[in-house]
Amino acid sequence: MKKISLVLLSLLSLTACNSGSSSSSGGSTTYPPNPTNTLPSGYQCLPSGYPTSSSNSGGNAKIAYGSDCQVENVSAPTQATLESMAVALTNGTGGRYCTGTPLSYNPATGVGYVLSAAHCVVGNPKSIGAEVTANNITTFTKIDSVTNTHVNYINQTLNASNNTGTTGTITAVYIPSQYCQVAPFTLNQYGNYECGYLPAQNGDLALLKVNFTSAQSMNVNSQVKLAPSGLTMAQPSYIMALGYGITNTNQYNTNLFYITYEYFANNSYQGETGLSTLMNGYSPSGTNAYYSIICGGDSGGGDFYWDGANWNLVGAHSYGSSICGSANVNYAGANDVSADVRPFTTQLQQIMAQDTTPTGCNASVSGFICAAQPQ
Repeated sequence: MKKISLVLLSLLSLTACNSGSSSSSGGSTTYPPNPTNTLPSGYQCLPSGYPTSSSNSGGNAKIAYGSDCQVENVSAPTQATLESMAVALTNGTGGRYCTGTPLSYNPATGVGYVLSAAHCVVGNPKSIGAEVTANNITTFTKIDSVTNTHVNYINQTLNASNNTGTTGTITAVYIPSQYCQVAPFTLNQYGNYECGYLPAQNGDLALLKVNFTSAQSMNVNSQVKLAPSGLTMAQPSYIMALGYGITNTNQYNTNLFYITYEYFANNSYQGETGLSTLMNGYSPSGTNAYYSIICGGDSGGGDFYWDGANWNLVGAHSYGSSICGSANVNYAGANDVSADVRPFTTQLQQIMAQDTTPTGCNASVSGFICAAQPQ
């Protein structure tokens, strides 16, 4: 049984890991060629400093093996673009635990939408075979002991340390009702309930409705689009990832990083299986190894595919098959797994079109459930 790792940062701990069932295929391992697609100039930052052999994490690393990929260090125009493609999910003390992608913002109403991961916002027990309900969304159960308010915010910033950057308040959360339906929510080692079985993830997405005051705002990149259901990508293809997660050299990192890694397949890749998932990782030709890139705190951050005109949001970071920064020459499966956005694009668009009020759950879309901040 192979270890899989939840790539959020627990509010109670640095990482949350649990056991899951998956297996690699027998026989000889085949490794993919390098992708042939390219990203726009200034946005392709390939992993570096990764070990050429062995199954350890190696040395210098960010996001993992992204020591040159800190958004703060790129040119001003590129920096502004990348910063508009990510937000940090933070608690009342300013600690960030997940990442998200801004999708829309209406300055007239102060309402914005961010896409993140379901496992960032759910908890509480759930029976096997049962759909998730609003009672499983725990975003609004945590109270700031100082302000006596719910601690659910988003920050758009280059460094999500100590509540820096523009802050908006999460007022409602929509998630697919099929998320983790075939498996129960079980208690992990940190005292949190979670879906710990990789093939059962099936829709690890959360659409967050965020309210901004007149003094706040959120930048949304006009070139970021929810990937259409019919979008296909060559296997493998380069995709760009963004996240505020920990790094191999800094378990307390709060800086925004970007990196280029590889999409391998949908749902199944050399023994690794899932539902509504993208199988990703990094396997540069000639190394005969797969590298895990996504780390704790990167959960919910976007996978972006460039089609020549737009950044298609194809995935949200979900689970990893091992801790970030690992290299495994013996295991042939993908090291990073993202929730596939494409099957849910139409429903996500419907929710954003229907629910334009600052508070409450005011959209009724088949296949999604919602919980709202108590008033």
